[in-house]
This record gives sequence, structure tokens and C-alpha cells, in this order.
Amino acid sequence: MTQEKNTQIIYFIVVGILLSVIFFYFSRRVLTPFFIAFALAYILDPVTDRLELLKISRTFAVLVLMVGVFSLVTGVGLLIFPLLKLQAEHLVSNLPNYITIIQEWIYPLLGLIGEPEKIQEILNREFLKVGELPLKVISSVTSILWGSVAGLFSFILFLANLVIIPVVMFYLLRDYDLINKKMLSFIPERFRKRVLSLIKEIDEVLAGFVRGQLMVGLIMSGLYSVGLFFCDTPMSLFIGFLAGFANLVPYLGLVIGFAPAAILTFMQTQDWMLVLGVAGVFAVVQGLEGMIITPRIVGEKIGLHPVAIIFAVLLGAEFFGLVGIIVSVPVAAALNVLFSCGLNTYKSSSFYTS
Repeated sequence: MTQEKNTQIIYFIVVGILLSVIFFYFSRRVLTPFFIAFALAYILDPVTDRLELLKISRTFAVLVLMVGVFSLVTGVGLLIFPLLKLQAEHLVSNLPNYITIIQEWIYPLLGLIGEPEKIQEILNREFLKVGELPLKVISSVTSILWGSVAGLFSFILFLANLVIIPVVMFYLLRDYDLINKKMLSFIPERFRKRVLSLIKEIDEVLAGFVRGQLMVGLIMSGLYSVGLFFCDTPMSLFIGFLAGFANLVPYLGLVIGFAPAAILTFMQTQDWMLVLGVAGVFAVVQGLEGMIITPRIVGEKIGLHPVAIIFAVLLGAEFFGLVGIIVSVPVAAALNVLFSCGLNTYKSSSFYTS
């Protein structure tokens, strides 16, 4: 009888996951703002619970928290985006100088190979294309956004999502505990204890990621950006942000961040000492992450192999785009908990032990 119950549990879990994936895939455009609202509500629920302990009504606590969060995000955006825009404009304006530097590196080597004039002609043509790239990118983006009805519709949908997300987030956050109790009431009593244990384990994993790894990424992004800024690295803010959050996959931030930072720094300054400074920034931040930041904030890892994390990110990007990239790792971590539960159930079954 126990084996039959375990088989039923595994069957319902597998079927539920498959149906959920199919539903989410075909409804992804509509569900995107709800996913974002739920993720924000999940992150902020512990803070709301603490505000309630101060004898503040949950509705008022949610309002205060949302106003504070959106004010903080707006303030950070107003501070960061002008800096990012300034750095991007500086990079574009210096692109011809960078091309000249590359030409000075390459042309002396052409005499060592056959037909240097022909190769030089090809390189000049390609460098000219690279120099025109910023204008082509701007033209393409403008054409995509404003040159079609679909682009205008996407822009309107984006504005609608900006309204939907805070509204849905407010109701989810206000009724978070009530929704949990209601969902729990649908689970049969005989399965409730086990399901609660699973939910608790998944919550611990997700909390470790969402409230841990994202904080680690934020701290590392700040450290990288400040360090690269003092090394006169062009686009230091963007590279630091990218390297910090790419470190979700161990050492990926180092791989994709160091090379462009070092190359751009040398092109900008022609100073090998500053390039060594860039290497020092990445070495120090990686050391701090491994020895202090991650152990103190996250503690235990989320239980996923780096290869599994890469696969989850690529799969999420393929099916759900940017939102898929953001939610892929926590979803994979939750599925890993369910898989471990199913595997343990299978190994304890008479089919496996007999």
C-alpha cells in the first residue's frame, strides 16, 4: 500500500510539472508580470512579517514597504543610468581611437605573411564596418521600436506591465499568508505533512538563492565597478554589473568580465600597470567572494552543479527570454529538491530494494 501511495505521488508530481511547463510556455507573455510580482512578494514577505510585529496592520506595512522599495529603485536608477549613458557615449566616441590602436598592432605583423597588401585592404574594410557599428545599432533599435505596429504594441504592453506588476504585488503581499493557507487546504490530509516538508525545503533553497545569491551579486557588482573605475576602465559600471551577477555560475563572471575589462583598459590608457590593476581587482573580488561574502551571506550552496546551472540558464533563455534567465536557477533548484525526493522514494521502494 505504501509503494502504491509513493507511486501515485511521483506520478502526480511528474504530470504536474509537465502540465505546468506546457501552460507556462504558452502563457509566458501574459504571465510575465505575475511572475515578477510573485518573486518580489516572495522576497519582501519576511520584511512585511517583521513590520507586522511592530503592531502595524499588514496593509499599511505593505504600502510603506512598496513605497520605500520603489523610491529606492527609482533613486538608484536616476543615479546609475546617467553614469551608464555617459560611459557608453565615451566608449562610442573613442571607438575610432581603439580601431587605430588595433591597426597599429596588426599592420607590422602583415609583413610576416604572404600578400600583406590584400590582407590590409580587407582589414581596412572590416575596421570601417566596425566604426559604423554604433550608428547601425542605434538605427536598428529605433527601427524595431518605432517602425512597426508590433513594436508600438510591445511598448504599450511594457507600460501596462509597469502598472500591473505593483498592483498584483500589493495584493499578493497583503494576502500572502492567506493564500498559503488556502493552497494548503487543497492538499489531502494524508499527504499534507510530506508536502509541507517539501515546501519548507524548497523555501530554504529559494531563500538561499533569492535573498542570498542576489545579494552576493549586488555586492560583487559594486566591488567590480568601483575597482574598474579606479583602473580607468571604459564601461566599468556595465562590466562590473555583468561580472558580478554572472558569478551566479562559479567563475563565469571572471571569464566574461576580465578579458573585455583588460582590453578596454589598455586601449584607453596604454598602461600595462592599470591592466595589472584590473587583474588585481578580479583576483581580490573573487577571493573575497569565496572566503567571506558567499559563506557569510548564502552559507550552504543551492545544491546544483555548475553544469546544471549553465544548462538551466540556457534553457530558460531559449523558452522564456530574459525572464527565463532570471528565474531559471531558482526554478532548477526547486526542481532539484523534488527530484531528490522522488529519487529517495524510488530507492526506498520495494521495486528498487528487491
